[in-house]
Amino acid sequence: PRRRRAVAAPSGAMPSLRLVVVSLLCAAPAAALKLVFAGATGGIGSAVAERCAREGHDVTILCRNAYLAVTPSRVSEDFGWVGEARAARWAEEGFGQRITFRDWTGGDELDSVSDRWVGWEDSLVGADAVVFAVGDLGRDGRQRPVEALARAAREADEAAPSYYVHLAPVDELVGATSFGERKIETLAGVEATWTRLFGDGAACLRAGRVLGLPREADSRLFPAPKDIRRLRRSVWCHLDDLVACVLAGCAGELSPGGATFVEPKLVPTLDAAAERPARAGYYL
Repeated sequence: PRRRRAVAAPSGAMPSLRLVVVSLLCAAPAAALKLVFAGATGGIGSAVAERCAREGHDVTILCRNAYLAVTPSRVSEDFGWVGEARAARWAEEGFGQRITFRDWTGGDELDSVSDRWVGWEDSLVGADAVVFAVGDLGRDGRQRPVEALARAAREADEAAPSYYVHLAPVDELVGATSFGERKIETLAGVEATWTRLFGDGAACLRAGRVLGLPREADSRLFPAPKDIRRLRRSVWCHLDDLVACVLAGCAGELSPGGATFVEPKLVPTLDAAAERPARAGYYL
């Protein structure tokens, strides 16, 4: 039977969060899962959501505008974009029907361009897990959607998801962005809030540069390496390992209480990555 988690109400206090390196070989769950991705129209989120659907899991993507997410061309940098061609290819390959796009406000009703977001909270009812892949590293842009998800989980009560996975880049990548030090501090605080709100159902994942991304899934936060030689001194993992660890968190197989750094396991070395056959439309 699925275990249900009590979701804590928001409070001003934030417990300290230990960052611990967990060395494990994450294994994908055998049973199909019903997953809700918050903010998966960006590079990493869409790549992980795509792989989860390809492996047989049902995926709902909560995004700021479901219509604009799959238009032929990107309309605005303010909205995430998967693209019509990519969504059509998912359908042609036989797993597109497992992916549903749903409007939401990210916790800010003023951030919506229509009323299609009304009732998005129902997406969590009966789901197995939530994956947080919002790319905004600003305090309000990240804290508000976390609190919105917690509210929706409380409203779902016994039908709420059991597990909640927060995905973020390592400090090395965050520090390379503008106002990096401030964002590092913000991210640590949001992870603490995530752990407090979702308790022992929470997991926080940190990843470095990601190998094996589709070219449509390039990301400002997780920039895809174009030259494998430049990764010798960088924190990295392969998309295979990232997806496996996300699914492990969605099945309750990650220990709560600290951030899990996604380590190269399924693709353990850069040499092993370099030996993989080149694929059209993919980075290294």
